[in-house]
Amino acid sequence: MTAPVMVELSPAGRYATAGRRSGRAGDASRVRVACSGCGELLTGALHHDSKVAPGAVWNSSGAVATVPNAWPLPAGPPAMGGTCPGATPACSGCYAAALETCYGGLRSMVAGNGDAISHALQCGGIGTAAALLTAAVRRSVELQRADGVTRPVFRWHSDGDISGPQYARAMRRAILATPTVEHWTYTRTLGAVRMFHNVPGLRLYVSADRFNIRAAARVAARWDRPLAILADNDTDARELWDVVRDTVGDAIPAPVTCPAAGRWQHDGRGPAHIVGPDGRRATLQRGGLAVGACAACTICLPVGRVRSVVFLRHGTARDALGSLQRVRVSS
Repeated sequence: MTAPVMVELSPAGRYATAGRRSGRAGDASRVRVACSGCGELLTGALHHDSKVAPGAVWNSSGAVATVPNAWPLPAGPPAMGGTCPGATPACSGCYAAALETCYGGLRSMVAGNGDAISHALQCGGIGTAAALLTAAVRRSVELQRADGVTRPVFRWHSDGDISGPQYARAMRRAILATPTVEHWTYTRTLGAVRMFHNVPGLRLYVSADRFNIRAAARVAARWDRPLAILADNDTDARELWDVVRDTVGDAIPAPVTCPAAGRWQHDGRGPAHIVGPDGRRATLQRGGLAVGACAACTICLPVGRVRSVVFLRHGTARDALGSLQRVRVSS
């Protein structure tokens, strides 16, 4: 039985910022695209999420992203207004949905993005939706480069998921249109995974938990994708990996444990989701520059070695208020 192991950080210099702060007010992180069907101006907004950002500061308000590099949509099943058709009972404590409830700015942002994408797909079609998503990625790249980032990274769905096949096709076009960006995402929309087969510049993880583990493992093995496994603790992670091996053998890369969801929660050095500007926890200082854990670690990015990842459950509706400092919203 293969037990999850800890991630070793890659040097983060390629993602370090020069200390410049990009604007967070007004239209700085908004994009606008005219609908090809009716001419209506559709607006989308990028997300300042310090865990995934290539630049951040740790101040009295918590960890604050200096640039927005994530695209959020409403969390939850479609029947509840969300974009997560693959939601399982394990999602009942989703921290993103809880944060939407607690944080009005985030709630407004994801609702606006969801409305814009829905209109684009229904009125202008996949081309209009792809244009909006491409504009969002390119705007993020502009802001990242202005902040001193030399290799832009983009996180799809810091909230929400791939809502369906039309959206997946639009997302695929946006990724192909921005080949110099390192894209990554996690999805429980198992039927959409095949649409991203052999898309360069994208690391897509198939999200798995106790309720969909076998189906997710089969899809991941079929389309040569790693798994992102949600587990309650290390013992639960080992049991779930045993199920994966029982289902598909060694067809999927063995897992590592995300340090931001594991040991950094208890190392006493500060927020678990950021590291120092050189990619090390030891250099993290209050009031200083930082890098989001994802951008620094790189294991989930295309540049990183392909491994499955275990995320120990650390953000639920019960502790969402304590996690609010993870999110910085520009709306």
